[in-house]
Formats: sequence, C-alpha cells, structure tokens
Amino acid sequence: MHRQITAGGRSLLRSAPWLAALSVCWLLVQTGSPLWASVSHGSAAVTVGIDADPGATPANTATTLGSIESCRSVTNGATFTVDFWVKDIPSPGIEGFQGDLGYDPTRLNVTGYNVGMLLAANSGSSVTDFTRFAVGEPDHLPDADGKFTPAAYDFGTAPGHSETGSGVLARITLHAIANGTSPLTLTKVKLSDPAGNPIGDTNGDNIFDGSISNAEIRIGEPCPTPAPTPTPTRTPTPTATGVAHPVGGTAELPDSPGASAAGSGTLHRRSGWPVTTHAVIASGVALGFMALAAAGWRARRRWRSWPR
Repeated sequence: MHRQITAGGRSLLRSAPWLAALSVCWLLVQTGSPLWASVSHGSAAVTVGIDADPGATPANTATTLGSIESCRSVTNGATFTVDFWVKDIPSPGIEGFQGDLGYDPTRLNVTGYNVGMLLAANSGSSVTDFTRFAVGEPDHLPDADGKFTPAAYDFGTAPGHSETGSGVLARITLHAIANGTSPLTLTKVKLSDPAGNPIGDTNGDNIFDGSISNAEIRIGEPCPTPAPTPTPTRTPTPTATGVAHPVGGTAELPDSPGASAAGSGTLHRRSGWPVTTHAVIASGVALGFMALAAAGWRARRRWRSWPR
C-alpha cells in the first residue's frame, strides 16, 4: 500500500509541472501569442545610399541627413556634388568605409571628393584617405572609367573618437559632359567598427548586406514627377452583431484585421472560443494539475507519519 501511495505521489509530483507547462503553451498557441520573439538590440538597421542633391532643403551636414533626393536635374557642363551617406550607425561606432560608385562615363566624370566628413567629426579623429589606393585599381582625378571608389579609415586613438548615428561618409564632385540619364549606384560597400569588425555584413564576406538607396542624374532633362499620394479614406467602424457568447460575455464579430467591438466584451481573435475562454480553461487545467501534485505530496507525508 505504501509503495503505491509513494509511487503515485512521485508520479503526480513529477508530471504536474510538465503538464502545467504544456497547458500554458497551449494557451499561448490558441491566443496567437508567440512562444518566442525576435530580439531587438535597440537600434534601427544601418542603411547607406546616394543623395543626388545634398544641398536641397534641409541640407546634409557631416553628421546630419536632410532630404534624401533620388534624382537631380542639371544642365550639360554643370559641376555639382552628391553624397555617399550612412544612417543609424550603432555603438561602438564606425572607423572605416569603402564603396564603389558606379556612373555612366559617357555623361559624367568625377572631379573631386571629400572623405573627411562623418569620420572626422569627433575630437581625436585621425582620418587617412585611401581613395587613391583602393584595392585592385587606384582612382585618379578626373575619374572617367565609370567606377569611383572612395575609401577612408580613422586611426584616432582618443576615447570617444568613433562616430555613431547618421551622416555623410564622402561628398563627391561630378561634372556633366553630355545630355541623358546616368544612374548612381553603390556596390561592394564596406563599413567597419573600431575593432575592425564589419558593420551590416550577414554572410561573412565583409560586404555590407543592408539596404542601399541609389540615385540618378538627369542631364538636360527633368526628373520624373512623383506620383501624388492618395488621400486616405476613413473606413467606418464595424458594428457588433450582438450574438452573445456563453463564456466571458463576448460579442461575435466577423474576422477582419483591426476590427473592434462597438460595445463591451472581448473581441474574438478568430472563429471559435474567445481568448477569455481559452484563458479560463487553460488556467483551470494548470491549477488542477498543481492540485493533484499537492495531493500526492500530502499523501506521501501522511504515509511517512504512520506508525510502523
């Protein structure tokens, strides 16, 4: 008899936590709550791109970005600048960068550049220009081969010299030599932090894998007119049908994202039992298993106190 009681108590005691956990998981699944969630590191994804008109209001500065323009119209023979920008660099900051700017050499030439902007913004920075020594093919001005590779590294050692946030990595001067449209594309972008680790690289090749915004220059022709943004139309709030549910006093409404009940009660997540019913049942199951575990434990204590 005592072995049966002891075995039963142990079995219930050992099984109850697992059964209670399973009931909680069942509740999470039924209510649509995820069993796990993606971890947020507290910073937005890093993005890079080309601003075709850095002087457009509000203008870019070394450490701030204004209106990012994807197209710019210029006249043939004009000399103007575009920005290679980065947005939302997290701590510990950025130390170096490199990227290939592609353009149409029959319509544009590169005649100048400045890499001492965001990297040189903080006190203690010591920026070295590697643009003329890009791996494989050094760039010389004017550049007229269709690919220009600005590159720089900050060798500063003072605490806090590395930059975070947003700003301009390189300001590039272009000269228009013929009418037409030239794309401005960024490829093989590399960003590195103070430890030499790549920023935004997800596959281990040291190349930035995040979002890149390209641009274009229209020479002797206007930029396309942006399509007007449609005015949103207010959608009337659905009215509850008033069909009572036996548990929780909920109102049954058609399944639709964003729908809300006009009266009191709980809105159904989907057809079937409402969330409140799931909660009541799952809680009852969990408490039941816990009660069984407690009963087994009490039985075991009583057996130990019996006279032998």
